Amino acid sequence: MAVVMDGREEARAVAAWGRSPRWRAVTRAPRTVLEALLLVLPLIGPAMVVAYLARAYHPRPGWVDGHYYPDGGFLFDLHTMWHAGHDVVTGISPYPFIYPAPAVVLMAPFGALPWTLAVIAFSITLIAGFFLALRLLGVRDWRCYAAAFAAMPVASSIMIGTLSPLLVLAAAAAWRYRDRRFVVATAIAAAVVTKIFLWPLVIWLVATRRFRSAATSVIIGIALTIGSWGVIGFSGMLDYPHWLARASGMYEYRSFSPLGLLEALGLSRGSARFGVAILAVGALAAIVATARGRDGDRRSFVVALGTGLLLSPIVWLHYLVLVFVPIALYRRRFGAAWLVPFAYWLLPGQESGGSLANFATMFGLTAAAVALGVWQRRERTPLPALSTP
Repeated sequence: MAVVMDGREEARAVAAWGRSPRWRAVTRAPRTVLEALLLVLPLIGPAMVVAYLARAYHPRPGWVDGHYYPDGGFLFDLHTMWHAGHDVVTGISPYPFIYPAPAVVLMAPFGALPWTLAVIAFSITLIAGFFLALRLLGVRDWRCYAAAFAAMPVASSIMIGTLSPLLVLAAAAAWRYRDRRFVVATAIAAAVVTKIFLWPLVIWLVATRRFRSAATSVIIGIALTIGSWGVIGFSGMLDYPHWLARASGMYEYRSFSPLGLLEALGLSRGSARFGVAILAVGALAAIVATARGRDGDRRSFVVALGTGLLLSPIVWLHYLVLVFVPIALYRRRFGAAWLVPFAYWLLPGQESGGSLANFATMFGLTAAAVALGVWQRRERTPLPALSTP
């Protein structure tokens, strides 16, 4: 009995120390610094865009993929897509172009605007889209939003002007409204026809027995694709697969794709493709297998997103905005999982450059972020209380 009383007294002493002003001051200081950083760091992407528009930021002119950019390629993707959207508005074919017709038609409203207004409108769209995605996933803690916007995938998406944050919105809408057939089908179809690599989400619908939703998404996807090509007079439709394959061949080694990783490890192009094919079979099987287990709906959805990234021939770093989807699905409150993606800033840029060190860093950080997000501590069965004599 004396031992039990000593333990209780020690517990009371520790609790009293935890409530003391001195201990609160010690623990409050790091938290204040972290919160201060979370108020400032999310502004990196928007601040760079504002500085660019205010002509306070002067990137060096240079060549990117054979094209000369007087501003060095800042807002590179938006440059390309804005010109394509402008071509649609003026009745000119934008092809050859790496994006499919639905993405080109999506950019038409921005292409109708002058460049400066287009930058403002598109940047606001990306920020609002990503913010809404986290809201749809049930995240309410402001620190989660701050950490996500401070991470390189989100910040660079804003500075490059990519569609990636809108893909997160589509994925979030698909999950939030997964039992509403036309909503989930439209969200997935819109994502797939814009960025083809998200097609495993259709397999997720099948694996979770949402057969009508899967069929509807395919029908809507076909309609969006044909309708968008029709808007531009079907120009480039037959040649697009060839252009896409050519672009994949040019960029897959430079990006963070598994194919690039296998080639960096010394495998031949043919062996690397065979390895990716084996990976594809295993990943698609995992979507179906996880759907049948505990919490299968959510786990299968996460595996489907990961499968899309694994099987994509090109994976730029900004694609990893999708990492925040599984984190948000399992961690609606701020924690370590939300901070890990900030370490993507350790990487030199969007490309791997074929460096094994860059591949190891990217895959290691991604695995750590997802693992911390989805890991759930098992509740231990409490031991029976000891009776005292």
